[in-house]
Amino acid sequence: MTEQGHYNSFSYPAEERVILNFVRDILEGEKKSNLLLTGAIGSGKSTFVQHLIDHMAVMPTGYMTIRHIDADERRQGFAHVPAANQRGTGFLTIRHDERDIFPMAQCFLVADPDGRRFNLDRFHETAMEFMDRPGSLMILDELGGDELLIDDFYERVLALLEDTTRPTILVWKHDKSFERSISRAKVSEADINKIKERRRVIASHPSLVNVELVNGGLTISDKKRALWRQQSAEPQAVEEEPLEIEAVPRLKKSMAPRFAIMLGALLLIVIFSFAVGWYWIDPKTIVVFFWHKIIGSAREFPTEIHSVLINVRLPRIVLGLLVGSGLSVAGHTFQGVFRNPMASPDVLGASSGAGFGAALAILWGLPSSGITSFSFLFGLLSIVLVLVLTSFVRGQKMLALILTGIVVGSLFSAGLSLIKLVADPTDQLPAITYWLMGSLNSAQVKQLAFAGPIILVALFVILLLRWQLNVLTVGEDAAATMGIHTRLLQLILIIAATLITATCVSVSGVIGWVGLVVPHIARMITGADNRYSLPASALIGSAFMIFVDDIARRATTSGIPLGILTAFIGAPFFIYLILRQGRRDAIA
Repeated sequence: MTEQGHYNSFSYPAEERVILNFVRDILEGEKKSNLLLTGAIGSGKSTFVQHLIDHMAVMPTGYMTIRHIDADERRQGFAHVPAANQRGTGFLTIRHDERDIFPMAQCFLVADPDGRRFNLDRFHETAMEFMDRPGSLMILDELGGDELLIDDFYERVLALLEDTTRPTILVWKHDKSFERSISRAKVSEADINKIKERRRVIASHPSLVNVELVNGGLTISDKKRALWRQQSAEPQAVEEEPLEIEAVPRLKKSMAPRFAIMLGALLLIVIFSFAVGWYWIDPKTIVVFFWHKIIGSAREFPTEIHSVLINVRLPRIVLGLLVGSGLSVAGHTFQGVFRNPMASPDVLGASSGAGFGAALAILWGLPSSGITSFSFLFGLLSIVLVLVLTSFVRGQKMLALILTGIVVGSLFSAGLSLIKLVADPTDQLPAITYWLMGSLNSAQVKQLAFAGPIILVALFVILLLRWQLNVLTVGEDAAATMGIHTRLLQLILIIAATLITATCVSVSGVIGWVGLVVPHIARMITGADNRYSLPASALIGSAFMIFVDDIARRATTSGIPLGILTAFIGAPFFIYLILRQGRRDAIA
């Protein structure tokens, strides 16, 4: 690993697939960003661009730079070719065995023992011609030198960076390469300062994400994020930060409207939930009631309103908020840790263990507090068994963890089936069946006092580690190179997500699909960056849970179990996601 400050290096091309996928997300995301690709001479910049356009479903335009060398390698020149011509060709250097056929007239730059000659007119003519050709991806190869003296070309580059309809790749001349070439060129001090200033303006453009090839490795830095944090105008002075993988790199301020909408929607759903029921309460009355409670007003309200809002609906709604956000974040966490979009909160058997504990408590005739306690304890027991069994496995820890979770979950499911077999069919069996379907009907203050602290603390831990969860998405080896203790991080996240799952199941029963579907909805809204998608999952999950509960308690007199409704809603939506991804793959 190569380290320079906070640089994080990747072997190249061994990790090329990771970087290719990262760059594709940058260029093809919902919100277009541009790429600044830099590195020393021979680091593989142009080769990487070729591999990139070979793997993207785009028509490139712009230009690539081809190197011409003569037989004894005493003369070399650089010429432009259309970027579209480079798809699948693989050639970047042309050797001429006969010195007299060296294409001097085609080269905008020629270097030989007599010096270095840059033809600005030739560069301008060919570059602008190739840039005017149609295409869905603009490529400017070897940028950042003498050509920036051309005013028309410089303004064209800035216009491309401002264009939100088409992404642009700038293959940027490395600082050392630039200084070396300038020292050998016959350029005035004024022109050198002009080039440096224009390099600074381009490199600091907020649409650019920087990918740097360093000493045979890849270093990724979001220059846009670094500039925002450090308030620096000099790209050379930006200290590189640890890698953050983003489907579409965004600043926080761009997320504000989306989170405002989600918070507003959640607030409206909460007010609606307080209003709806067999005893209708006007929303205006609800707002006034709680406002006077908050400010400590002595205003009196009808006894029935106070009883319904405080004693009945408030515990139910708060529990719905906790369970919805908890299951969504737990599912989101498992999907990130295991890098599997099909992972859900019950992937390690916590739901099966909690269900077995609750059924056992019902079989023994324990009260509601005993059912909650048994459910929670057996949910924790499942993860303890999984972790203990996995500790005996060498290598492939994540795979072993998943497989062990499936085995432990199956054992508890078998135990649950046995309990249902021996349970009293007139009393105990219906109670077990109804509990397993999930419901908020039993919401009480004592349940909130038990579940609230556990869920909130675990949520806080996960949200605090959401950036580290970003790093895990590139793989354990890559994360380890960034100084992340992957095993410890995975253990903390798994334990926190399991605590949430066990707690939610213990107070509400088994409610499926929430932790599987909601994280995907959150990513559709905010992108794959866990810094934003995890909080979004919490908000969307809360709103989804209490909305479904509103339907459940109004649909019939006795109420419909939540697990049934979430399955009816979640399953079709997940089918839609599968079909949507299938269409994307077909287009690509």
